[in-house]
Amino acid sequence: MILDIVGKLIQKLDIRSGESARGSWSVQDAVIETIEQYPKKICISFWGDKIGDLEKIKPGDKVTISVNLESREAGGRWYTSIRAWRVQFSDENASQQQTATTQPNSYPQDVPSPTTTDFVEDISESEIDDLPF
Repeated sequence: MILDIVGKLIQKLDIRSGESARGSWSVQDAVIETIEQYPKKICISFWGDKIGDLEKIKPGDKVTISVNLESREAGGRWYTSIRAWRVQFSDENASQQQTATTQPNSYPQDVPSPTTTDFVEDISESEIDDLPF
């Protein structure tokens, strides 16, 4: 599922890196606060060369971040990841900075895959209505 999140950068977390069977990888998380009546804070992961896009953003900058949502099962538990694939500065920031974009799903091949290949692909309307939030 692909979504656009509009908000302002609250915090950049430290870069994490490591080695996998596919080679080295790096990821940096950032906390974005949505711009709406009841703002939400969302932690978004920037993998590989997308970290360069995150470096162009300063705390307080308003941005639109296109993300891929994905869930996977590991050890009987479900985990959801939010991965950025495009960053666009809002109109307020456009005159100050250039847009950092890439094509969707253009993740580097050296980024490790999740620990399992069981993904949620289809959720029925009735399952969505049963969610407690």
